[in-house]
Amino acid sequence: MSQLFLVGIRAGGVGLAVTLVTACILAQTAPCGRTVLRTGGDSAEDRFVAAPFEHVKSSVVRALPAVAARLTKDEGSHIEAKIDTDLARAQKETPFGSEGMKIRSSGTFKIDLAPATQDGVSGTRLAIRFSKGMQGRLGSGKYATPLADETACLVTLLSPVDPSTNPRGTEPASAQSNPRPVNLKANTPVKVALRNYLYTKEVPKDTQTLEVTLEAVEDVRVDGVVVIRRGALAKGRVSSLAKSKSFGRRAAFRFVVESATAVDGQDVALDSEAVERKGTSSAAVAVGIAIAGLSAGLFKGDEALVRAGTLWDIPTAKDIVIEAAQ
Repeated sequence: MSQLFLVGIRAGGVGLAVTLVTACILAQTAPCGRTVLRTGGDSAEDRFVAAPFEHVKSSVVRALPAVAARLTKDEGSHIEAKIDTDLARAQKETPFGSEGMKIRSSGTFKIDLAPATQDGVSGTRLAIRFSKGMQGRLGSGKYATPLADETACLVTLLSPVDPSTNPRGTEPASAQSNPRPVNLKANTPVKVALRNYLYTKEVPKDTQTLEVTLEAVEDVRVDGVVVIRRGALAKGRVSSLAKSKSFGRRAAFRFVVESATAVDGQDVALDSEAVERKGTSSAAVAVGIAIAGLSAGLFKGDEALVRAGTLWDIPTAKDIVIEAAQ
């Protein structure tokens, strides 16, 4: 049974063209941060995030591409990043955050993190400063706020524990006792999120297969019993990849989500066959790339990006009996 669910993400010379397949049983929702411009924001942010230092730091790194920034320095509690033209072009049609980001400003983020306590709650102090570059007259430069917002959203959405090391998700003590068989029906939706961003420029050349880590972001229950726990590992892989090339040939990749891990450790197969039937064929994607190449001349095509925290509802493939605690 085919598991194709994301048919293609293609970036072109005039912006990002996203070819997503939709069906009533599988809907992609917006990435973690805002996908439209909003007013407000500032070039400096200093806020408390009620989460451990390492979780906040990893969320900052995951959030950087969303503001078209590339990590350039990591000194533990101090990191820096610069606006990257290729990242900006990869998401030109989906700006978000503070007013003025539709016109990208060059510049540098300087980010400091430190363990902190506020009102008796342990967490992390996050300080972000954005300084405009040589082309500072372009854009508002109020980028600290959207980066802080995206970071805070990822902190809330994603587990602080890597699901690859804890595939069943966070397990309460009560889940250790009195398990009973529970029948999880086919077509039960499982909400999963991409844990790390996917960016074609960072994929090594000649890569044939690439594992993709996602996680369940909500408990899946059957008659009140949790059968797939929040934070559980969902497994995926990039099934094909075309790197950005000359003649305007845009980067493209497809990835599939194959399974999610149940509370008893079983892999629950996920099914997107309906999406494959309704989706754009490989031939059509290839034709689109070829036409774009002819019209774009000798310029190299744009890269493709899917942001960390992007969410999908994917149905289970078949009935499965899971040993779950009441």
